[in-house]
Amino acid sequence: MSPTGVATVSCVGPSLSLVRVLALVGGLSIVASFFMPWFGSQGLLLSGQFLHSFLGSASANDLRRFLPSSSPTEVQMLRLLVDLFPACGLLAAAAALVGGLTSNGRAVANTVCGLFGLIPLLAWAVGIGRLPPGSSFEVGLWVIAGGSLAVLLGVALEVWATRRPSVVAERL
Repeated sequence: MSPTGVATVSCVGPSLSLVRVLALVGGLSIVASFFMPWFGSQGLLLSGQFLHSFLGSASANDLRRFLPSSSPTEVQMLRLLVDLFPACGLLAAAAALVGGLTSNGRAVANTVCGLFGLIPLLAWAVGIGRLPPGSSFEVGLWVIAGGSLAVLLGVALEVWATRRPSVVAERL
């Protein structure tokens, strides 16, 4: 009871730091990019979702027309690459949540979050140079890169803040 006779609740539930929220939003944006257009080719806008479905169910003739010099193994590897982005985003977001809401295993969560922020950025950097000739870059590709950078920046700031608490406290 407060002095005024009103019942108050003094406990606050778990919360995430701002840098954890940055990593969380970055991971979720990588997941969301799967449904956004990645690039335009031959008059079509292609999203990760479309590529996943197309590469899994297209006939051999369709695949030869779209990917003329690719073997069935290369098509499966491309499909795995397409599926890698949302999987990494989901794992980075989960690691950001776990690291922010628990005190045990924070270093492991930071490592996992950073790893699953770095993998899509590296895959994006390699894949962007392998798009079909004449392709136009669309918003989904830039969201993948931006989300990956947000995850990495969030983890880097979290590690910096926990290693130098006195500097952070002095600036607040």
